[in-house]
Amino acid sequence: MIDLKNSIDVLLGIFALVAIVYRISHMEAAIYREIDKVSDELRKEVHLIQMDFFTHKTDYTVRKEWQSDIARGLKQMIKHKSSRLNFHIIDIQRHLEKHTGFIIRSQPVADPDEDENEN
Repeated sequence: MIDLKNSIDVLLGIFALVAIVYRISHMEAAIYREIDKVSDELRKEVHLIQMDFFTHKTDYTVRKEWQSDIARGLKQMIKHKSSRLNFHIIDIQRHLEKHTGFIIRSQPVADPDEDENEN
């Protein structure tokens, strides 16, 4: 009778160990599935963030080029208006000197581009 009891104890022990190993393997598999799921979600989020970054970077580059083109155009327009105004001033000075004898003090005319080159 003792042998039967020992045999049943051994069989129940082995069955309990198998059940514990089976449960642990299922828990391990569930943990790895969750890790893979989180990894996939994280990978998708990183990809979306990268795409947003590249979109904003491209937008920034386009805006920067557009603003520099506008600034260059305004600078050329101001230079053109300044040179036309300077021409009219010189024309008025010559007219006054020729017809009225009025002599205007000579002041050096500053070129707006020279100020930028000095910096």
